[in-house]
Amino acid sequence: MTRTTHELASPLQSTTPYQREDVLPCDLECNSPAYTASLQWNLVFEPRTFRPGGRGLSMDELASQCVAFFLAGYDTTASTLSFAAYLLALNQNIQDKLRDEVDTMLEIYNGELTYEAIQSLKYMENVIRETLRLYPPIYRLERQANADWQLGKTGIILRKGMLVTVPIYAMNRDPKYWPDPETFNPDRFETENRKEYCFLPFGTGPKACLGRRFAEMEMKVCLSYLMANFKIHTCPETKVPINFDKGLNGLLQPLDITLRMEIRENPPLIQ
Repeated sequence: MTRTTHELASPLQSTTPYQREDVLPCDLECNSPAYTASLQWNLVFEPRTFRPGGRGLSMDELASQCVAFFLAGYDTTASTLSFAAYLLALNQNIQDKLRDEVDTMLEIYNGELTYEAIQSLKYMENVIRETLRLYPPIYRLERQANADWQLGKTGIILRKGMLVTVPIYAMNRDPKYWPDPETFNPDRFETENRKEYCFLPFGTGPKACLGRRFAEMEMKVCLSYLMANFKIHTCPETKVPINFDKGLNGLLQPLDITLRMEIRENPPLIQ
């Protein structure tokens, strides 16, 4: 795998004249507020604006990023799709609304799942977000401070080398930010205004998930095929609530999700 990845990555190395030091280490870039703010907006698209004159990625660094992109995104995407199917099975009214949106999209785009067609699925996007809120596949983030840093006027000082844990799962179910937090309600993402940084399924800032858009597109395509061809139901083997594997550090994975799939009569054609 490494050799193949190196061969595929070779053409990219010569076109990467700047150093992406923010990708590999797990630390907090906290030298200055202006630097951090510029990183958040320019990390991917305009790296030269904050890291001029740096070296390019080495072949090993580039290969490691390619491998991590595929491996790190596999379990998390699969888990989110499993959680989404589970929640849709428990909430038939939401499932019916999502299926209607997919059917309408397929009718408008003549059964073709184009990029534009997928992007038109706004309710599906809310379903995915609400699934990630209730069951974030990575339930906490950890970062290590690379310099002393005072958190505003709180008086709290992060010392260099200190490990900072962000409890994503707990924040996502905090009634301070989410009214009726235990309820699966995709419509909350249409109307509710939340404080910044209380919904972090993909992280944020310079350490945000680089594969976010790819993962979101994967899930939308999979759910489109699922809604177009099946109805999802619970069955006697369905565990409510879900039992989780407690041996995985940082990953939220169910021990078992068993559902019943019913094939739709005259499903819409997907080309």
